[in-house]
This record gives sequence, C-alpha cells and structure tokens, in this order.
Amino acid sequence: MARWRLREIAEPERWTARKLAIATGLAYNTVWGIWTGKSKRADLETLSTLAAALNVHPRDLIGNGEDPGETEE
Repeated sequence: MARWRLREIAEPERWTARKLAIATGLAYNTVWGIWTGKSKRADLETLSTLAAALNVHPRDLIGNGEDPGETEE
C-alpha cells in the first residue's frame, strides 16, 4: 500500500506542516492531512507545490509499503 513520505522528507530540513502551508500557500488542513498520512488523495498540483518547496520530485512524496516507524507483530 502506498504511503505519504512528506513528514520524513520535511522534518530533517526543519520544516513543519504549518511552515510548509505558509511557504506554499496551501491550506494547512491539506498539508496536515498529507503530513499525518490521513489524506488518501492529493492532486498533482498539490504534490508539485510541496515537492518544489522541498526541492524533491513529486514522486518522492509517495512511498511503498508500511510506515518505517511501524512494526509488524
């Protein structure tokens, strides 16, 4: 299953969801939903905007598999 990688890319660069929302002009709720993995969809313009702010390719914001912080029991 695909997952969002926004937080793991942004945090090491000292970004927060709020700072990203302000820097990109995107709604905070939009950024927060992707940041927390609660959003199931985002349009290409949103992904492109976030990727540009983080200097990554939009495809980098989507990962494969489970969250690296989760473990299977």
